[in-house]
Amino acid sequence: MRPADADERQGPEQPCGRPPNPARAAARRDVAALEREHVRAHLRARRKLLEVASLLDELQSEVDASAEGVLGPGRRAGGEAEERVLKLCEKAERKAAEAALMGRRIVELHRQIESCGCS
Repeated sequence: MRPADADERQGPEQPCGRPPNPARAAARRDVAALEREHVRAHLRARRKLLEVASLLDELQSEVDASAEGVLGPGRRAGGEAEERVLKLCEKAERKAAEAALMGRRIVELHRQIESCGCS
């Protein structure tokens, strides 16, 4: 039997007793970094899409409220409701554009990972 610290001195075992290949190790690190960025990009995109969905819900509520104001007796919709709706539309468009950019980045990351030959 060998002492336990003999295994520690040898380091990780290489297949077929070959020495470690620095280029292969660097490629593994690059792929791991790409995969981590890929996961982060998915999370950011999901967060943006949830923000867009929330804005669209808020927008729908504003539109419904202004429609009720127009149809309700003795009430009329003011310019304030239109302004709020327009601002919400602009904000939703900005968030949707950001989400689209993130989607493109995710596709780019997929291509980079595939080009490494490791998936």
